[in-house]
Amino acid sequence: MSSEEEEKRDWSELPAELLHLIAQKLPDLVDLIRLRVVCTVWRSSAPLSDPPHQLPWLLELFGRGPYSPLLRRKQRFYSLSSGETLTIPLKHKKLCNFIHGGVYSGYLPFNDYLERTISFFNPLTWDSFSLPPLCRRRSFSPWMVWTGTDPIRNRTIVVVDRNMRIANQVGKWALYDPSSNTWVENEGYFDQCCYWDGLLFSTCVHEPTQVFDAHSKELLQEIPPPEIESKENWSDEDNIARQLRKSYLVVSSGVILRVIWRHELVYGDKIPIEESVFYIYRLDFKRASGKSCWVRIGDIGDQILFLGEMNGFSMTARPNSRFRKGCIYFIYSKTNKPYMHDILAGTVERVPCPFEECTWFLPGL
Repeated sequence: MSSEEEEKRDWSELPAELLHLIAQKLPDLVDLIRLRVVCTVWRSSAPLSDPPHQLPWLLELFGRGPYSPLLRRKQRFYSLSSGETLTIPLKHKKLCNFIHGGVYSGYLPFNDYLERTISFFNPLTWDSFSLPPLCRRRSFSPWMVWTGTDPIRNRTIVVVDRNMRIANQVGKWALYDPSSNTWVENEGYFDQCCYWDGLLFSTCVHEPTQVFDAHSKELLQEIPPPEIESKENWSDEDNIARQLRKSYLVVSSGVILRVIWRHELVYGDKIPIEESVFYIYRLDFKRASGKSCWVRIGDIGDQILFLGEMNGFSMTARPNSRFRKGCIYFIYSKTNKPYMHDILAGTVERVPCPFEECTWFLPGL
């Protein structure tokens, strides 16, 4: 085709099927938005109701350290897929009430400490909504629990009160029921949690995994921890040769994974985080008999795990993506910096990022 013919081509005449296929291959929603503003034909061929499968961005954090960061009025995001830094204005009244819990899907959560309400804000569409007040208590500081590929649109939302970490305090988790516009609340000690198929899985380091019916609050099972995490196989307090940092629960392709992150200590001095060790277990879940157990696995196939402070999620690797399959991408909570662990190679390396502190954000429309 000559350059003259190229100039005369009317790109709005591209077949709608081809435009839709192109839109589904775009790695970032920003690219989808740019495609839609070209012309009316392109916009109708790439509806927002059918967005392409997205990969996470990194959300910049700043301010008060790793446990209570702030957001900016003009918030920055970084796409590993494109290597592009995006600046998006946030139209939310109280950015200082941002709930920092690790990873986010589509919406950013905010907590009104006085009213005990939680609101959600989409930085791409500026759509927002609020949920009914939770039960009042003197101290209330929630964490979000990842509840699926699109928890906000499905309104399946679980929060955990992080003040459970304070000695002698009872924690709380709450499931939002959209049919009645109310919360189902339960008390207990909850650390790392995940939600799957109407069940809430909760665990602590060295402790059994408790399985609750999220609606009736009934405790269904207590699953012993993996052998490597059991107290019997753990060194005494005086032996500081090893230290377990985290134990995550993640839903991956319809199964529950327990990811144990072990950060070694040598004579009381931390060795580089690049020498961290990860152990992965799959839950052999026996719902009827109640005899579930953890099974050690050596890899996660074409899945990618993303871990935050209190939660995590899994995605299927995509071709031509900067995210590598069979790897764990995690945020080191002491610095809020991203790292990648190659499971098969057993290596840990820094993930390139222009931000001093950040966490994972999965964009959505």
